[in-house]
Amino acid sequence: MERQKKNSRIEEEYAQRHKASKALYERAKNLFPRGVTHDSRYMKPFPIYMTRAKGCRKWDVDGNEYIDYWMGHGALILGHLHPIVTEAVLEQARKGTHYGACHELEIQWAEKITKLVPSARGGFVEFTSSGTEATSMALRLARAYTGNKKIVRFAGHFHGWHDYLLPGYQAPYRAGGGCAGIPEEAFQNLIVIPPNNVEALEDALSGGDVAGVILEPSGASMGHVPMEKDFLRRLRSLTEKYQAILIFDEVVTGFRDAPGGAQEAYGILPDLTTLGKIVGGGYPGAAVTGRRDVMGMLDYELAPKRSRLGKVPHPGTFNANPQSAAAGNACLGVISERKVNPYVNALGETMKRRLNEVFEELKIKGMAWGGSPSIINVGFGISPDDIKVSSFDDLANFSKKLGNPGDGALNKALINRGVHFMGLRAILSVAHTEADVDFTVEAFRNSLKQMRDEGLLNEYTLK
Repeated sequence: MERQKKNSRIEEEYAQRHKASKALYERAKNLFPRGVTHDSRYMKPFPIYMTRAKGCRKWDVDGNEYIDYWMGHGALILGHLHPIVTEAVLEQARKGTHYGACHELEIQWAEKITKLVPSARGGFVEFTSSGTEATSMALRLARAYTGNKKIVRFAGHFHGWHDYLLPGYQAPYRAGGGCAGIPEEAFQNLIVIPPNNVEALEDALSGGDVAGVILEPSGASMGHVPMEKDFLRRLRSLTEKYQAILIFDEVVTGFRDAPGGAQEAYGILPDLTTLGKIVGGGYPGAAVTGRRDVMGMLDYELAPKRSRLGKVPHPGTFNANPQSAAAGNACLGVISERKVNPYVNALGETMKRRLNEVFEELKIKGMAWGGSPSIINVGFGISPDDIKVSSFDDLANFSKKLGNPGDGALNKALINRGVHFMGLRAILSVAHTEADVDFTVEAFRNSLKQMRDEGLLNEYTLK
């Protein structure tokens, strides 16, 4: 296998087509600890470097053109340089980028959130600069409101990189596992349970000392391990029974699964919702929204009536920054027309179906699936039964079975053909078309054929 990797035509072509990217990476390695500025952009032998983007396309420093399926890590549901968002940002840039004061755009931005997101209606909104900050704030609000300390989270779900929620994201999927630099004391009030497991959930809640339960409603890591809708309904019922705050982390699904997010699509109302990515229209921005009494723990007058410690503090230099507010306000204005989500959802379902047809056609064991209609995961060696997870063992077995052959050969083979997946994931936008899907499916087919010819898919080829 090592000889195959070294002599891979896929990798040779990748190196040949991306010489300028390689040169930039050599410079970057002397500046950044792992050569990149985000863990998911790390790639062997080197990542590609972009210079510009428009619609669903982007171009690298070597002049190669791609259909983009990163879409700003899911932030760009309207595509790159959407004219309404771009004009709003340029107009604001001419007026000022940071007033150090209140401004009307932040009000308009929050008004759109309260109209679109079901759990925000009649509630409050608090802006932050990132999804990690938003989930951290949601935990603090839940603890302040209930007076309890413990938080329940689901194994494999991603809620940012702060100390209280990173444990349990990766194997061994239990508090305290695999988190360098996080003190063990941070785990003492964290309960990690497997997804889709009612018994484990009720056991965690039954002590009556849980402040809140947080989850990605579509499933772990952008729907990689989907959550069952029946379980979500039981989750809502049990958190109400035990008076724990239910927090939907909709940093990914907010304004994507539906204009009001996964909670609108599923018909389940959380107490608090964290938002990011799309809420900022492609610019840095995030928010927490939800019940007026819980969000009121941020208020100078409301909070002291419930807590002897007073309000939850929340400074933040870039909270509701005018540039992000302009972009977010413009983006949500387009979302509110309710034309974007049906389009991207239908296109995502079409692409998923067609990628699965390629697996079947080439007799390769693998599948395309997703918790959100417009986010598609691709994996080798698994079947639909493998993504039905309700125990730690199920999750471990799924991770063990899931293949990424040839040291990420599929990703590089697709890049060589002008398609840029986010690892083994594709995120769609309203800028993608049926023709883009046609091109992508053909690139996917030819990439798998090349991998099969190079012997990289031997263990996944069905007899």
